[in-house]
Amino acid sequence: MRRNLSRSENLYAGEIRTQAVRFCVVRGGVDPELLDTAYTALLAEHPSLRCRVAQDADGSFLSPLAPDELPRLVVRPGDPDALTKEWNTPLPLGGPLVRLVLLTGADEDTLLIGADHVICDGRSAMALFFRLWQLYAGIRAGTHPAADTPRQDWPVAIDDRLAPRAEADLDAYVQARLDRAEGAPVAALPYLAARSGGAAPEEGLTHSRRVRLTASETTGLLAFARSAGASVHGLVAATFLAAVRSGLPAQYDDHRLACVSTVDLRERVEPALSREVMIPAASWYQDLVDVPAGADLVGLGRRLGAGLSAGIDRGDPALELQSLDRLLAHPQLLAASLVVTNAGRVALPPPPPGLEFVDLRGFAVSSKAPSFLQQGPVLASLMTVHDRFRIEMPYSTQCFTESQMDAVHDQVSTTLREFAGRAPVQPG
Repeated sequence: MRRNLSRSENLYAGEIRTQAVRFCVVRGGVDPELLDTAYTALLAEHPSLRCRVAQDADGSFLSPLAPDELPRLVVRPGDPDALTKEWNTPLPLGGPLVRLVLLTGADEDTLLIGADHVICDGRSAMALFFRLWQLYAGIRAGTHPAADTPRQDWPVAIDDRLAPRAEADLDAYVQARLDRAEGAPVAALPYLAARSGGAAPEEGLTHSRRVRLTASETTGLLAFARSAGASVHGLVAATFLAAVRSGLPAQYDDHRLACVSTVDLRERVEPALSREVMIPAASWYQDLVDVPAGADLVGLGRRLGAGLSAGIDRGDPALELQSLDRLLAHPQLLAASLVVTNAGRVALPPPPPGLEFVDLRGFAVSSKAPSFLQQGPVLASLMTVHDRFRIEMPYSTQCFTESQMDAVHDQVSTTLREFAGRAPVQPG
């Protein structure tokens, strides 16, 4: 039994692999034996979680693991560095495509689940995380029936769910992208750590800086965005681009910046696709903008939000996947100064009795940093949890220095709080 990878899924099947990690801090004492039982039930629901990526003359495909190769829960004692070590642990090539780790502590435990992007995107990774806790609660309460046999039906790739396009339409789309790319080149933040020698390869780690607004600051940011006629996504992207511009050398003053926003295609196919389906179903939209020093960030935010909405309405994200072979022939069309993912407002599932969810985080981690390049995008993962807006900024210490990420973090944090403070006063 095998399931060939689609064109877009093959993007994630190379030497550099990425996994979507989701982790939460739990208070109250997680039962490892019960969690392992829930994990086994979760694996039974998804054939993609019980497979590996293999290759032959016909290309890459998903192939089932032997019963003794199936992933199991790993339990380790937590310490100040344990979580960073865990999210930096890559999934083994040729091995399972999912991992679950419980880091135990005196008062709080931390649960991490990582899934290869070959079989998931950010939305399905979050759904997987929620389903695990649902199974945990159901098994504990005795309300979850034991599965008869594991599911064997492979999910259909997003490529095969999109409405077909004529070759002439794809050619025209790529030509339009080439026309738009004409002019000033794209600049991205330089990899100063790589240029200076930075961390040794074995010491290179993915870290993440966080911007966390309070509930009142989140309310203020939303109110300000509405009053300004901009989306929060657009304002945040504009703020990050301004921070990138501040970190560029003077010789890049005449360059444009490229903002790439990921777009979920699950609700843009017929029939709509549940986020519980374990496939990568995300595409992207690239916008090229001039961002001079001292740019009007509110105006830029409106511009970015409107451009993203118009691109989605035109169906550009679907065309990006359908034109992938053509786009890969023109690397400049995939340039990015900033990549923004947006999970939106995330409602946590009800915790099992006796447990409390204290914190939730999530972002993508690569198995290998592209430090051989001279520059690269800043990554920003947006999420609102417990009515508090959060941004994760994952970065490799082999690429960016701490001072570079500190500068971006501080500028973004300060600007967003200034926006929140400018929210119109509601009549009493």
